[in-house]
Amino acid sequence: MINSHKIAALAATLTGVLSLSASPAMAFSIGTTNNTETLKKHLLGTNTAGLTDFSVSVTGNNAAFGTFTNDPFGLTSGVVLSTGKVNNIPGQNRKHNLMTDGSDLNTDFGLRGEQGDFTQLNLSFFANSTVEKLLFEYVFASEEFPEFGGSEFNDHFELLLNGTNLAKLSDGKTVTINNLVPDPHNRSTDHRDYINNPTMTGIAANVIKLDGFTKVLGFEGFLKQNQTNVLSIRLQDVGDGNLDSAVFIKGGSVQTVKAEPVPEPMTVGGLMAGGAMLAAGRKLRRRQ
Repeated sequence: MINSHKIAALAATLTGVLSLSASPAMAFSIGTTNNTETLKKHLLGTNTAGLTDFSVSVTGNNAAFGTFTNDPFGLTSGVVLSTGKVNNIPGQNRKHNLMTDGSDLNTDFGLRGEQGDFTQLNLSFFANSTVEKLLFEYVFASEEFPEFGGSEFNDHFELLLNGTNLAKLSDGKTVTINNLVPDPHNRSTDHRDYINNPTMTGIAANVIKLDGFTKVLGFEGFLKQNQTNVLSIRLQDVGDGNLDSAVFIKGGSVQTVKAEPVPEPMTVGGLMAGGAMLAAGRKLRRRQ
């Protein structure tokens, strides 16, 4: 359990990164929707020049997709995916996870049987030669934290750009329960990107039921130019379908980085330099 001094210190460290309280007029809320046009609208930012022909498809239970506003992480708004029901996520964190029936968030959709629930959103788009990279921001969170860290219930999250997983922690490790909390009995081993949110005393326990989450993490990947690209956002229960995990994607944060222009071989500067070299060559030949 985190004492009040540790809570205050952690909250101070995260100033500017987390918005750890919600006023009644600005309450954290989630709306359930698997409407692909709605999800696409909330994902895309204003800086998507060079990207066209967007399409979205989803795999998983209808209740596992939604949009959020006024989150406690500082993302402001966006798209949320879960291995449970997204509309159950907001609220006070009241229950410990010593047993699965003692959890706030424990929806088993029965997808994939013993492998656990699986939720996926695919964003397909064409990238022209003016863009080089795709990037956005996200937070991974789970009810598995911290009790089931280091266990076979290693829920994970992937961001696959054309088949390559680019969802990584700040040290390059993949985003999984066990990489964030390798040993729940030795909390000094918690990853530096992990933020604990225990019942009642957690820094966001008054607004969100999930027992732990990451800091805001960034995604960045190279695009295939003049081709169709596919971004897959995947969330997987592992070991069973119990205890929900979720990912929050910052709204409008799907942005592009422009490709640096490649100078033409015959630029004005190149012609001038070439002319100077030609003149020097002529002088050299005259001297011989």
